[in-house]
Amino acid sequence: MKKSAKFKKIFNRVNVLKVVVLIVFIGITVQLVNLQILQNANYKAKANNTAHRFIKEVAPRGEITDSEGAILATNKQSFDVTYTQTDDNKDDFYDIIAKVFYILDKNGEKQNDSFALKADSNGYRFDFNTDNCDEIKKMQIRFLKDRGFEEPIIKKLYKGKSKESDLTDSEVVRVNNELLKISPKEVFETLTKKYEIPKAYKISIDGQTISKNCDVNDIRRFMVVKDAVLIVNGYSGYKPVAIASNVKQETSFTILQKSNELPGIDISVDPIRDYPYGKLASNVLGYISKITPSSSKQSENYTEKGYDVNSDLIGASGIEAALEDRLRGTSGGRIVEVNKQGKITDELAKKDPYPGQNVKLTINKDVQYAAEQSLINTMASLRAKGYSDSNSGSSYLGNATRGAAVAIDVKTGGVLALASVPNFNPNDFSDPNGLSKEATEKYFSTDIISKAKQVGVPESLYDTLFPVSKSDNRTRIDKYDYLAKPLYNYATLSLIPPGSTFKPLTAIAGLETGVITKDTTIDDEGFFDDGKGYRTPFKADGPQGNNNLIGAIAKSSNAYFMTVGKRLRDAYGSDILAKYAWKFGLGVPPNSNITRTTGIEVQENFGQVYNTYTIKNSFADEGQWSIAEKLQEGKYLKGSSVNLYTEDSDSKKLSTLKASIKENIRTAISTGKTDRNKTEELVTDLISTDPLYKGKTFSKSDVSALASGIVYDEADEYTQATVPGNIYNASIGQGINEFTPLQLANYVATIANGGKRYKVHLVDKVTDSSGKVVYENKPEVVEDTGVSKANIEAVKEGMNAVNDRGTAAGTFSEFPIPAAGKTGTADPYTSDVERSIMRSSYAVYVGFAPRDNPEIAIATVVFDGGFGNGITQIGKSMYEAYFKDVLKQKYNFNFDTDVNAKPETDAITQASNNSN
Repeated sequence: MKKSAKFKKIFNRVNVLKVVVLIVFIGITVQLVNLQILQNANYKAKANNTAHRFIKEVAPRGEITDSEGAILATNKQSFDVTYTQTDDNKDDFYDIIAKVFYILDKNGEKQNDSFALKADSNGYRFDFNTDNCDEIKKMQIRFLKDRGFEEPIIKKLYKGKSKESDLTDSEVVRVNNELLKISPKEVFETLTKKYEIPKAYKISIDGQTISKNCDVNDIRRFMVVKDAVLIVNGYSGYKPVAIASNVKQETSFTILQKSNELPGIDISVDPIRDYPYGKLASNVLGYISKITPSSSKQSENYTEKGYDVNSDLIGASGIEAALEDRLRGTSGGRIVEVNKQGKITDELAKKDPYPGQNVKLTINKDVQYAAEQSLINTMASLRAKGYSDSNSGSSYLGNATRGAAVAIDVKTGGVLALASVPNFNPNDFSDPNGLSKEATEKYFSTDIISKAKQVGVPESLYDTLFPVSKSDNRTRIDKYDYLAKPLYNYATLSLIPPGSTFKPLTAIAGLETGVITKDTTIDDEGFFDDGKGYRTPFKADGPQGNNNLIGAIAKSSNAYFMTVGKRLRDAYGSDILAKYAWKFGLGVPPNSNITRTTGIEVQENFGQVYNTYTIKNSFADEGQWSIAEKLQEGKYLKGSSVNLYTEDSDSKKLSTLKASIKENIRTAISTGKTDRNKTEELVTDLISTDPLYKGKTFSKSDVSALASGIVYDEADEYTQATVPGNIYNASIGQGINEFTPLQLANYVATIANGGKRYKVHLVDKVTDSSGKVVYENKPEVVEDTGVSKANIEAVKEGMNAVNDRGTAAGTFSEFPIPAAGKTGTADPYTSDVERSIMRSSYAVYVGFAPRDNPEIAIATVVFDGGFGNGITQIGKSMYEAYFKDVLKQKYNFNFDTDVNAKPETDAITQASNNSN
């Protein structure tokens, strides 16, 4: 009893209460220690992240001007509607955004929309800013991975794994293939659920209540903003997201007036890229666009360079891309304190943005405008009247929809004009609202048939012109490069045969080696015969009579220059012509360490002149695909198709075997050494390895027939690569000779200045925001050709005669400033298919002026333009613009167009649209 009484005394109510209080106190103390000491840094960071915001201030990009200081690219002020999510406003997200949409719609504003997933009356689809199928796949995979579609696939396919870093390379490929199988509709529906987008909403604004059931367009509008918020905040905490950019000032005032109703919504002022002349020199300037990394590694690389991959714009082509590091500037920003509604209450710190450097180009806007306008007008004229084909004299409907024109300062290598038509309006890309639907369709649509309809291609030619790709059996391809591409820089990227504009180079090689002199005469009877079985007639030209070098250049005698080619080959071998062409920048020696470039800052291709190494490899490359196509079509063994095209489902062994067969074909053609036994072995291995042939029987004679066909074509391709006719064709600018218009202009500039080839450049100088020069381009001689002055003068005399009494006399014989030139008509299209689809010759014209002291050299080309003498007006227009002051003051010259007038955006845009 005593023990019981004692126990009750100890554990009476008061004591129990004391113990409970003590336990609670200890618990509170422990929690306080945890919060204030152990978790202090975490909670402090979280509090700061919620209360403090870093608001980025984008640095204005540097200006781009022409050689006279005319502004070609600058910046203007943009009022942007932004949303900053907080813990307090995120639950009201859709009501807030619905009110913003109401205000934007009422004021005629556009929502920012670079979201690649589209949904409208045409259905669901992905639209990425490229028409390259491989890039589209990469971007689609990246889009889906960023939004969490990858993890469920990994878990389903590979138990115990959940992220890409757990996978092997082959497993990653499989996951990527599964991602590509997800339809755009399925992605849309999945994101709708994930983002909890409402089926309807009800808001009160401007004294009225608005209720609406959400259709697919409303859902997508919400999705665009919600996705941006989640993508941005997933990486960087609470950051402002732009809902609409470049809104009217009145709209921004309305937003600010309603700030109490719109927690998290604010107005920021940012620079936006502006191109005052619209399409003018767009292929030179390029455009800017949002960063679209195709991989997480690429995204990390941009981040390391200081970019925000979720919002920053970057140069995507042209000078904007080439000089991105100089033009971009350094962004600044403010650290501000915000309340629970996301409104700024105080500014804690500020760093001013530093503008990008300014770039002065060598481009002269007037010469550029004249080049573009004359290209547009000339092509429109050719399409309207049709033209004659140089081979047969037949008349074809006009497909002259593409062209280029280049002008170079012969004393510096500076580019005065670099025109490519059709072109584009870079303002379409700098609009933060995103590309319009029309612009997206024009620039990036992969619907080739839709493009074909727009330019009037007959439906009967669809399958011929635009066959289905064998790689995926669904995508149509522009097999014959029929459709014009506005974003393609034809001046620096297109590789074209030079035609007769190459003949001055053949003349230089002949004079320098001594196989001809200026006075050497050759009788042109309308054909060429090498006396060894090679004979070719010239139907369109007919007999040109007995000519010396000057007359041969003036009349563009094929027989004369083919004879020079024969003499060069007989005396010095087939590569002697190339050795002189390389001095003038028309290619480089194969396997040399010489960089394949003119030196220009923007992207370029670099063409090659005929030489024995290149032509053998060219035939080898084309031959292996020709043989693969014949195997696929069952040409070697009737009714039996053999597939050498690599498929995604191929095993490593099979893909390696297919590659070995193609490489064996290529080696046989390039060396002339066929191996029938090896071919039979490889074909036998393929048939036994590829599941495609399971259950099919190939007899020994079948394999022999396949090998015989392959070996026969290998030998035939090698024979074609080594016939003497190749150098004869090269001597008149045909065959495998292919150069860019830029290369041709630099080659002619080298002749014009007496034999010194300059490094080509577009950038004159770069200055910082205060005007201090930080970089200046000095003229650089890449090569002194060493050609004698007398031989250069002889060639110039012939080019003078072209404009005086030859093939360009109709345009230049009365032009006040004496100019030299050379027309060219290049005939790459010989098949019945190409004739049937209205393909014709490249029309080419090159020249320089004045004759006595050359200042400017030009090269012009119109695809499917017919004869070279039909486009000489383009060169004349460029001369008019360049010499405008002299022509007005000294000659009282009447211009065909007012080249001195400031080119207006609308005029250029309209003219360019008319050419498409």
